[in-house]
Amino acid sequence: MEHLRLELRLVLKTAFHTSGNRRRWGADKALAMSANGRYVIPATTLKGALRDRAESLLRAWGQPVCTGPAPETMCADLDSLCLACQVFGHPQRPSPLRFQDGHFGGDVGTVIRSGVSISRQRRAAFSQRLFFVETTEPGPPTCLAICEGYFPDDATACRTAALVALAVRWMSAIGGGRTRGLGWLERGEVTPNLNGYPIPQEEIEALWREWSGGSDVAED
Repeated sequence: MEHLRLELRLVLKTAFHTSGNRRRWGADKALAMSANGRYVIPATTLKGALRDRAESLLRAWGQPVCTGPAPETMCADLDSLCLACQVFGHPQRPSPLRFQDGHFGGDVGTVIRSGVSISRQRRAAFSQRLFFVETTEPGPPTCLAICEGYFPDDATACRTAALVALAVRWMSAIGGGRTRGLGWLERGEVTPNLNGYPIPQEEIEALWREWSGGSDVAED
């Protein structure tokens, strides 16, 4: 079995929020926090955002991609899963990758922001719908995360690394409150290692060109 380890680095350009299972006085929605008291991007949030971006890109290039998250609209043939299901998992076949929570580097300060619920139909604020959310401070925080797994061969591991790297590179935002300017990314980077050795960027970009039909994706 081949061991793939991906180190993800997300540099945000705005404050960030994703709700966690904790309470904070003065906030209706508190930031997610790890057991050791550090603010995090939960692994489920990270994996979901990456899958959404990967599916959008593959679909735009004409690659066959099923429609989630409802099981009945996802790949029916387990022997012929789409690339997104192979990498990020399927209701009947879990992903070979194990995502860890993303941790912010250094001390992260937080603030409480107010907001109001908006009716998308009327494009107006709902009456008596004021709420408060906890976010990171406006300074550009950096989040580091790791995902890793075991694969039957080098080719499968490299395809997985290439798809995750593609999604990270072209992901524009993550977390909640994106329409309010939260969680927007400056850039995303991935360092892929297979059995302890770096995967050359040329191999990653060759797969991108194959999926995109030959266009030079690295220059987009």
